[in-house]
Order: sequence, then structure tokens, then C-alpha cells
Amino acid sequence: MTGLILKDFLCLRKVLKSYLIILVIYVGLTVFGVWSPAFTVGFFSVMAAMLPFTCFNLDYTAKWEPYGAALPVSRNQTVAARYCTLLIMQGVVAALELVTAGVFWLAGDREEALSTLLAGCLCLGMGAVLNAIILPLIYKFGAERARVIFYAAFLGLIGLAVLWLVPLGGAEWLMDTLNWLEGRNMMGLLVAIPFLFVAVCFLLLVPSWFISCAIYRRKEL
Repeated sequence: MTGLILKDFLCLRKVLKSYLIILVIYVGLTVFGVWSPAFTVGFFSVMAAMLPFTCFNLDYTAKWEPYGAALPVSRNQTVAARYCTLLIMQGVVAALELVTAGVFWLAGDREEALSTLLAGCLCLGMGAVLNAIILPLIYKFGAERARVIFYAAFLGLIGLAVLWLVPLGGAEWLMDTLNWLEGRNMMGLLVAIPFLFVAVCFLLLVPSWFISCAIYRRKEL
């Protein structure tokens, strides 16, 4: 299974190099005040969530599945490798977000640190939910339909988030809630909420993996 994870990263090496260049550009724009740190970390959380989708497209182009089926690896392990690729990518992005938020916190800018942490956790959680939904669907319907499935699921999640936030007052409601908690010296809860949200979202990948395994075991390659 380790070899399958390595295969994914080798296939993604050109994409990752492009992401690294984009990251440098975005960091530069953030330093010069063009974009906020919260926007930058949120953007890269979404980009990381799209990488498993890219892996499926590359596998389809290379006609990998028939070859992979001949390897001494079970189908459950094949599916697990793809989910591990997702977790590793999201873990790297999460580490970058924590470092960014920590720098602002140590610099005394708690508002920027909290907004960065909130944006990063929100996008990480949405990425996990998105993949929990679409990965079983991709295993069911194939990589050729993955693009339509991905964007439909992504827009659907964005729509649900908007429908939930608009009646409450949008993003300002989130910041007001954070300020209210901070004003009552509930910093522990304030910091814990984003992490709890991410944990719950990533737990959805567990049933998603079981569903994907069940689908892939029955799939004719």
C-alpha cells in the first residue's frame, strides 16, 4: 500500500511543483497586503482537497486500474492508499495553517490568528466532507465523470454553507461569535471549536472508505 501512495505522489509531482510556485506567489501577495492570510490558507486547503480528484484523472489517462488489479494488493488497500494520499496532503496544509496562525498569535495579533485558524479549519473540513461524498461516487461512476461530480458536490456544499450563514448574518456572524467568546475569556472553547469541526468532518471519511471499498470490490476492471 505504501507503494501505491508513493505512486500517487510521483504522478502528482508536476502538479505539486506548480502548487509550490503558486504558494510562493500567494505568500508574496499576502505579505504585501493584497490578500489576507485567511484567504491564502483557505485557498490552499481547497486546492489540497482537489488532489485526489487529480489522481483519478491521471490513473484514467494511464489506464492504471487493470494493471493495478494484477498487483499483489487487495482492492481495500488500493482504496485505502488513495484516502491516505488525501490525509497526507491535508495534513501538510493543516501544518502550514497552524504555523501561520501561530506566527500571528506570537506576534500579538490574535484577531488575525483566529481568522486564519477559522478559515483554514473551515476549508479543511469542507474539503474532507467533499471528498467523503465524491470518492465513493468516483469509484462507482468512473474518473471520466469525476469532474462533473466534483464541481456539482463543491457547488452544493458552498450553496449549503451560504444558505446556513445568510440568515445568521454571513461571515460577520462567525466573527461576532468569536469576539463574544473571546470577550468572556473562553479562549479554550474559542480555539477548540475549529479543531472539533475539522475532527467531525474527517471522521466522515471512515464510512466513506467503507462505502468506496464495497463499491470497488464489486467493480469490473
